[in-house]
Formats: sequence, C-alpha cells, structure tokens
Amino acid sequence: MKRPILIGAMIASAAVMTASLPLFAADPQPWPWKSKLPPDPALVELASVEGITVVINKSNPPTVAITVNASAPTPGFSEFQLTPRMGDPKDLIFAFDAKGRPPEGMSAQVITPVTFSIKYADAPIDKVGVVEIYGQGNCSAFNVTESKAAECTSKSTPQ
Repeated sequence: MKRPILIGAMIASAAVMTASLPLFAADPQPWPWKSKLPPDPALVELASVEGITVVINKSNPPTVAITVNASAPTPGFSEFQLTPRMGDPKDLIFAFDAKGRPPEGMSAQVITPVTFSIKYADAPIDKVGVVEIYGQGNCSAFNVTESKAAECTSKSTPQ
C-alpha cells in the first residue's frame, strides 16, 4: 500500500528538481553589447537593486557571472534580465538595467525581494573594471578588479 505513495513522492521530487534545473544549468548568454537582439519591451525595470557580485571565470571561453539582489515592485515577476546601458566604452564601466517580466493581471503593490544570476560569454574580461546595475530608484556597483562593492559613477543612459 505504501508503494504508490513512495512512487508519487519520487515523481513529484523529480518534477521539482527538473523545473528548477534551468536556473542552475543555464548556458551562458552572449555579452549584451555583442548581441544583435533588441531589448524585450515587455520587461519592466525592478524597483531597486540592493547589491551585486561579479565573478570572472577565465575558462575557455571566459565567462562573467553577475548575481543581483534586487526588489521587484510586485510579487510574481519572472524572466529577470540585465539590459545594457549606453555609456563611454573607454571608462571600463559596464552598466545594466535590472528588469523582469511583471505578472499578468492585477497584483498587490508589495515590494518583493528577488535574486537572480546571469552568466555571459564573450565578454571583454580584460576591460571589465566595474559593473553597475540600475533599478528604478537606485544603482549598485561592483569593482571587479578590487572584488568589492563600489559607488556608481558612470554617465550611462538606458537604451
């Protein structure tokens, strides 16, 4: 009698693990400034960015992994992305807007913490000095060369 319960639990466990797998095993995305795809107009800028970390992996090909701790304006946001901002290519600052897809329909305006990571391939790792991530209300920066939080200083603009 307990066998069907055990089998059901194993199937449910496998389904949960499979559903979350793409979050951890996602392939690196192309470096945004090299991508030819336009930004998705349905994405909305997140309310704020509380902190970011950046890790450069000098594998072959090298990758840049960016983890963002932010706040969404409502619960249910998904498909988080970083969209590049235009700035001075010589200042070694790469700036992004933190965006996500809002939930369909009406939802309560409750600030909701979110964390997401994106890995990029083909980044000019020798030119990445500082990464800045903008939300609606603020900006958070990470100095890659010193491996610590920094102040936002770029004069970048959204695309």
